[in-house]
Amino acid sequence: MQNKNQEVNILEAEFCAAVGEANRVQIIYELGKGPQNVKNLAASFGLSPSAASRHMKVLRDKDLVSARKDGTQVIYSLAAPELIEALDIFFEILNQQFAHHANLINMERYNEGS
Repeated sequence: MQNKNQEVNILEAEFCAAVGEANRVQIIYELGKGPQNVKNLAASFGLSPSAASRHMKVLRDKDLVSARKDGTQVIYSLAAPELIEALDIFFEILNQQFAHHANLINMERYNEGS
């Protein structure tokens, strides 16, 4: 039997897996601009509507996006606008890591040239 910390860790890992795909990250940022249907999302990223629908299902299953019917279309929106802030924080961490690695590479090149 899992304790509550393990259950939370599993939920966190599942969340990260849901947003851990480049197309889904792009979709999340696009939905941050406002609600859209699958056809528009697919066209924005050069995806087929079926591929975009599969990505939306992953995000919907983790309650990251919400869906509402509008006639024959399904309109998607972010369930929590804070998701954009979370992705921005990840992006900043990546930028810091890239800068650190670039500094290490430059230092190594400088040391080799000495």
